[in-house]
Amino acid sequence: MNIDTVMHHLDIFNNYGYDEETGGINRIAFRHAERLAALKFSMLCQEAGLEVHFDYFGNVIARRKGKDNSLPPVMLGSHIDTVKDGGRYDGLLGVVAALQVVQHLNEHQIETDHPIEIVAFTCEESSRFNKSTLGSKYLIGDLTTDDMKKLTDDRGKTLFHLVDTLKQSMPSDSDIYHKGDLKAYLELHIEQGPILQNKHKDIGIVTHIAAPHRYKLKLIGETSHSGSTPMPMRKDALTAASEIALKVESIAQAHHQEGIVATVGYIQPFPNMMNAIPGEVKMLVDVRGKESESREKVASEIEKAIEAITERREIKAELEDLGADTPVNLNPEIADITEDVCEGLGYSYRFMFSGAGHDAMNMALICPTSMIFIPCKDGISHSPKESVEVSEIEKGVNTLIGTTIELAKKDINI
Repeated sequence: MNIDTVMHHLDIFNNYGYDEETGGINRIAFRHAERLAALKFSMLCQEAGLEVHFDYFGNVIARRKGKDNSLPPVMLGSHIDTVKDGGRYDGLLGVVAALQVVQHLNEHQIETDHPIEIVAFTCEESSRFNKSTLGSKYLIGDLTTDDMKKLTDDRGKTLFHLVDTLKQSMPSDSDIYHKGDLKAYLELHIEQGPILQNKHKDIGIVTHIAAPHRYKLKLIGETSHSGSTPMPMRKDALTAASEIALKVESIAQAHHQEGIVATVGYIQPFPNMMNAIPGEVKMLVDVRGKESESREKVASEIEKAIEAITERREIKAELEDLGADTPVNLNPEIADITEDVCEGLGYSYRFMFSGAGHDAMNMALICPTSMIFIPCKDGISHSPKESVEVSEIEKGVNTLIGTTIELAKKDINI
């Protein structure tokens, strides 16, 4: 593989949405920088000799023919959108690596039995619509145009309006992949956690993916003057929010050995000024676990805690359930192939679960699916500080190439 090409492509894409002031990347789904990146990816795929199209949702899908084009393809990819002020590798690495797999096959004149498809998903991040992995949900038929009409961003724009305005094709039944349409889906990603670095491992072979249950919470107290309202007479929505945030943390701490994490990642007080008691607060709560049963137990505890805190403080609470994704087990046969590839390349590895959600969790509903992780410095992601060593990227792409070549063989059954 050509690591220089991989790094060059990463640099090209990270020019789209780069913020010189913060050092972060802002390729927010369906905004200008993200759509330009999707277009650039389609152009690079065409240069590599692939058949390329945009589906209605804006996912870019490119196909390399196999010896037998009637066989279901092996699909590789990830997403190109970022969080606000995100990092250089989250999602994008998997897209660029998928392209490098194709270029490696072309350069070495390797003809695979099965076709290879590579995909750049859009709207994987929940930053804009408080729902994650929307591009892959659309691809598997789990997101309809009616669903899109119900999702709005912070500016009041519906997902449907944005998709329909920017569409490069009409919605079609042919957009949707069903069981049997793909032989496998494989995704390379940075870990977004510290385990591989701390354990001194080159590669993580992902066995299952935890999934979130998310809430939107609106607290309504009473806005009043900060100087003339006695402490016992206040209905401070922000202090109620603070207590709730600490309670969410303590509940998750009590269940962390079950693989539970919980986060209050967004708080917006109103009127948000020094001399006024906040009368309203909006919050977003993210609860994750690798097993649905333990996660839902924690989610229920959090719901009860919110009710108790707001009742005691005489604060009105409007809790909206944003939905829960299902934790998934990934394919053990593909994991075994990746293990053999690592052994052959002399790379250290460990089997592990992913605490973050990925498009792979949706693809696993329709085909055998696996993920390959590489370390990121100090486990930092969703941040301008996100950092990966070039040598780690090279090992990850080599592992992806080796696994893909094996998966694309006609006599490999999974």
